[in-house]
Amino acid sequence: MELIRVVVIGAPQVGKSTIVKFVQSAAPGRPQCALSDGCPRHTYFPAVLLNSQLFAFRLHDVASVRRFPAGSEQEWSSCRALGLRSAAAYVLVFDLTCPESFRYIRTIRDQMLESRDMQRVPVIVVGNKRDKVAAHGARGCRDASATVRKHWKWPYVECSAKFNYRVLQVFRELTMALDALRQEEAPPTEAEAAARSEQAARCRHCTIQ
Repeated sequence: MELIRVVVIGAPQVGKSTIVKFVQSAAPGRPQCALSDGCPRHTYFPAVLLNSQLFAFRLHDVASVRRFPAGSEQEWSSCRALGLRSAAAYVLVFDLTCPESFRYIRTIRDQMLESRDMQRVPVIVVGNKRDKVAAHGARGCRDASATVRKHWKWPYVECSAKFNYRVLQVFRELTMALDALRQEEAPPTEAEAAARSEQAARCRHCTIQ
């Protein structure tokens, strides 16, 4: 089965590694694999079942990067072996109580859009540490939610990795986005092909009066 490469990116201390490890334990696949080549990346292999289809992930939890590589040469020289540019999907994580961490993923997002075609690459934005929002105020949360949903038009999930609150929803959203792409790319069924042929035949015989 083909593994879907997903890269998880976020500023330091936003809880992204906790999110990834929880999903690994809740949806176990092969054991986690920590690379030993000096590269700051850990790889996990969870699997998610959606609509009777199994989605097997190669999930890369990478250390914070200064910038998203603009090209393959820059990636090799500054982000060696991270595979940032070749991912099939991304999960961008920020801390709901830390505005700087949202600015970080906003910068990464802008660099991603500038350096590669993101039209068919799902991105899920995750606001973590939902359990701490009450003590810090909710205005920042509303602003982040509006920015992601209305302007970026990307799926957005708020969760608490500490209490395992809505963590699995992050990967449900990711799997749904990938499934939608599969449906678009899948060849039409016989019934759909017949219906399209019939519609085309009708159009050929249409006359304008």
